[in-house]
Amino acid sequence: MRDKLRLVKPEPAAARDPSAEHIKQIFAQRLFDFASPLYLVDKTGHLTWCNLPYRQLAERLALRDGIVELLPMTALLAEGGAQDRVIRRDVAVSIDGQNQVLHVHHVPLAGKEGEQTGLAGLIEPIDNSAQLAADLAVAQERFDDIVRLTSDWVWEIDSALNVTMLSDRVTKVLGFLPRELIGQPLGILADSEAGTLALHHRFAAMTPFRDHRLEAQTKTGETRLFLLSGVPTFSHATGAHTGFRGTANDITDLVRREHSLILAKDAAEIANRAKSDFLANMSHELRTPLNSIIGFADLLARQIAELPAKGRAVEYADDIQTSASALLAMINDILDLSKIESGRLVLNEEEISVPMLCDPVLRLLQDRACAAELTLERDIPDGLPLVLVDQRLMRQILGNLLSNAVKFTPAGGKIVLRAFLAPEGDLVLEVDDNGIGIPEKDIDRVLEPFVQVESHRARRYGGTGLGLALARRLAELHGGRLTLASQPDYGTKVGLHLPASRLR
Repeated sequence: MRDKLRLVKPEPAAARDPSAEHIKQIFAQRLFDFASPLYLVDKTGHLTWCNLPYRQLAERLALRDGIVELLPMTALLAEGGAQDRVIRRDVAVSIDGQNQVLHVHHVPLAGKEGEQTGLAGLIEPIDNSAQLAADLAVAQERFDDIVRLTSDWVWEIDSALNVTMLSDRVTKVLGFLPRELIGQPLGILADSEAGTLALHHRFAAMTPFRDHRLEAQTKTGETRLFLLSGVPTFSHATGAHTGFRGTANDITDLVRREHSLILAKDAAEIANRAKSDFLANMSHELRTPLNSIIGFADLLARQIAELPAKGRAVEYADDIQTSASALLAMINDILDLSKIESGRLVLNEEEISVPMLCDPVLRLLQDRACAAELTLERDIPDGLPLVLVDQRLMRQILGNLLSNAVKFTPAGGKIVLRAFLAPEGDLVLEVDDNGIGIPEKDIDRVLEPFVQVESHRARRYGGTGLGLALARRLAELHGGRLTLASQPDYGTKVGLHLPASRLR
């Protein structure tokens, strides 16, 4: 077998025998040298013959005996002796710095007596064209998907700024077919000479850019606004500049929506300022009649009290005075909130001790607490520093907090007004009750104007829902803040925090 497959070296021209046998040998050698890598091994696994492609492969692998060194020849010979079929093995190798897999096929060789004499091997040609084509198709599909999802259209221009490629979505946003713009300068899409010039200046910088605003004209004459982003391209062979490629995003509708929102916001702010200015200007017009009603009701009650047969007239006069006072307090809250929103409320600051600040409010609320069968306590230690505040507004805050506590605490409950210095140095005035509490989901809402949590007590006592909102705004006007912690059926704790800078 070895002699029959031995490659014959060409003989000198003078010694050549132009016989048919000699021609067959030359032809066989040429066939083997242009075939796939072939080789023979003996029954010990040693290489006995190979063709030129096998030797070339061995050189590329830097192996003396080539692929045979990488195969388990002993196992292959045993497998070939046990069965008469093709034996296949895949071998991972590194060729020219790239990892590849060689497919090796073997058939057993037998002698005259049928004994095994070795194996004949064939290595499939290394051809990655099919895999490369598949990888290219996947990459192209991935590129197309990204193009569709990340931008309105993709463009590419040459060094003369003429269009060389456009994605199909340009038809949807501009109305032009890609072939209508290929070969045309990209700048012709600009709706003005200034736009074209600005785009040329951008390209002249020869640097990557993002979000260049381009007002482009569609095929129907409509102007749309795009954000262009691009990078310069260069030849891999020479390094010469070959053009630019990039993306374009249509932001026309987004800009229009933003403009509409800005107009609506401005209109709402103008209307809100007009409302606040109106309420602030109506201060005297609303308060003057109510003050007159309160004064005359008080005078009427005193005169009726001196009559011998007064009946229930004094009680009616007291009701007029009480209702008018409640209405005046409500109007004062609304007007104060309007002044804060319009920036007209100015602090009249004075130094005052904490007890002198709190005690008048407690005395004012004491009768209401007793009528509701509540205990109103004071927990203010001695030695607290003076505080610089607007006394009227600060008492208004405490009055609103205590009024809410009285309103939403059932009979037999307790309300405590305490004062203390926080670890960070703030002065804290805290109103603590064991009333009905506020659900956690509503805590942020009750700090907004005109918001009331639905409950039978809220419906029973009514109100404008301004107490906590106004207290928070007045606290912020003093540079402080309002904190609120509550749990349904356990009570509410509201803290007025005044910064250390206001302590004297």
